[in-house]
Amino acid sequence: MIRKTFAMKGVVCSLILLLVGGCMVGPKYQRPDMVPPQAYTNDNEYVNAQDSIINLEWFNMFGDPVLVQLIQSALTNNYDLKIAMARIEQAEAIYGIARADQLPAIGVSGGASRTDYSNIPSSTAPVNSFTGLASVSWEIDLWGRVRHAKRAAFNDYLASIEGQKAVQSALISDVATLYFQLRDLDNKLEIAQRTTQSRQYSYKILNDQFSKGYVAKLDVLQVEQLMRDAEASIPAFERQRVIVENTLNVLLGQNVTNIPRGLANIDQPEPPVIPSGLPSTLLEQRPDIRYAEYRYMAETEQIGVAVAQRFPTINLTGFLGLASPELSEFLTGDAVTWEVAGGLTAPLFNYGKNKRRVEAQRKQAEIAMFEYKQAYLSALAEVENSLVSCSSLAVETLARQQQADAAKQALELSQARYDNGFVAYLEVLDAQRSLFNSELLASTARQQQLVAYIQLYKALGGGW
Repeated sequence: MIRKTFAMKGVVCSLILLLVGGCMVGPKYQRPDMVPPQAYTNDNEYVNAQDSIINLEWFNMFGDPVLVQLIQSALTNNYDLKIAMARIEQAEAIYGIARADQLPAIGVSGGASRTDYSNIPSSTAPVNSFTGLASVSWEIDLWGRVRHAKRAAFNDYLASIEGQKAVQSALISDVATLYFQLRDLDNKLEIAQRTTQSRQYSYKILNDQFSKGYVAKLDVLQVEQLMRDAEASIPAFERQRVIVENTLNVLLGQNVTNIPRGLANIDQPEPPVIPSGLPSTLLEQRPDIRYAEYRYMAETEQIGVAVAQRFPTINLTGFLGLASPELSEFLTGDAVTWEVAGGLTAPLFNYGKNKRRVEAQRKQAEIAMFEYKQAYLSALAEVENSLVSCSSLAVETLARQQQADAAKQALELSQARYDNGFVAYLEVLDAQRSLFNSELLASTARQQQLVAYIQLYKALGGGW
């Protein structure tokens, strides 16, 4: 038996013509009009505005092979980065689903049945049915709902890629920052241990002199105060060092273990002049800004999806196959059957739900636009802060080192004056205290200077 349906044939042809000339409802994306400054306010000799940091690989920033190896390990094993990579793959799969929605859905089915009516009076003989069908269904995307959804998914996919780059940039920055903090704590611990040994020796000498009546008890107590202060700083620096090491181990994606050491902070090579480019290039360099823009683009496309849902939806369905009451006739020409049908559904009255859906999505896109603008303004501020940090910390580090050198000479002179009986031991104590503090301050300034370069590199969009 052949079953033919011609009623929808003219409708199908008309719908195909509509599909060719169909329009997409909803807004078209336009990048927000951002007016960046012509130049950075705090440009200095540490940056080159004529070049872009995109042309500089992150590893050119570091001259410490141990630090480079730690960064390589983090890029391989860090779980935040693996999560970001998984999100890219997830977004890619979602985009594939959205692309497939544009194409017809094709399926196959088959079945066999036998119905026995022998227990019903005047019934017919048992009825057999054998079928094998291929079916197809297709939503005609007249208003662009499927196309908008596909574009939204694609922009989400691009956003996930930029998100991964932002995570990678932050990871490199964090590993380098923690490494310089660790080397700073190593240096401070060494200073504290050296100072403690020196003060323990002074305490022993003065205590012997006190027992012989050469010095007052006050001198001994003052030396002991300084000695205990240095002793107390040792476990404090050791504690901080363990915390930094453990934090670094987490970034490296490994169990708690000792972190290898390379160059001391004072021996780290000075970073090269960083190519900053112009403020307008941040829009292309910073992965977090690009992430925010792709998210805005995706939310704009979702407006089109919401608007299209207010219009009728047209679906085409059809099947072609074999159907026969007898298995012996299943493969004959008389068993061929087919059907083509079309359907239309349209929202009629739903208390304004579709209208509110469009309004809600417009506000969601507006939020994404504000987030994009906020990301750009924050990026400009980060660059300016990093630029001024690089220039000011270079001056501060030099001054702190000169202060420590002067304090060391002052202690040597004070000790000589005391040994020759020209001054009281209080002057030596003051010189010791000044040297200890100035060495710690010089160590901190150097660590902050190195971190400032890293932060500038990250702020300009490097590191990926």
